[in-house]
Amino acid sequence: MLQKQPAILCMAMTLCIAACKHGKCEDGGSSSASRSSHNAGQNCRSCHHPDGPGGVCWNIGGTVYNSQGQQPVAGVQVRLFGAAQGAGGVRYQLQTDANGNVYTSENITFGSGLFPAVISASGDTAFMTEAISDGACNRCHGQSTERIKLP
Repeated sequence: MLQKQPAILCMAMTLCIAACKHGKCEDGGSSSASRSSHNAGQNCRSCHHPDGPGGVCWNIGGTVYNSQGQQPVAGVQVRLFGAAQGAGGVRYQLQTDANGNVYTSENITFGSGLFPAVISASGDTAFMTEAISDGACNRCHGQSTERIKLP
């Protein structure tokens, strides 16, 4: 019996190592119109964090809807600026995927805050007036504040 316990323990540890991220994240890339995801409108970072059940980690995660706030929209440009109303230069640029979700596992430097904007196909821009200091967009949008919508 004692000889079987180390083998069982070794198998259990191997399974845990394969299934657990232990605070580390795999690079999942970034959203684009050619990619697809799931759970539009949900807080992406509730699963996609270092110890979460999501396969990769997202440092930014959210959903962009049409101007009525009803349907997620693919191919929308999302930009993060260094200052309000597009000032401070574009720090990061992303595009929503086929399900309207925007996400990246790129290391995002928030500093004292970034200012998001969504840009429609015609170039109309909707700026968020407050700075963000983390990328869990849907934690607030669609919950305690309005959904992220095209202008």
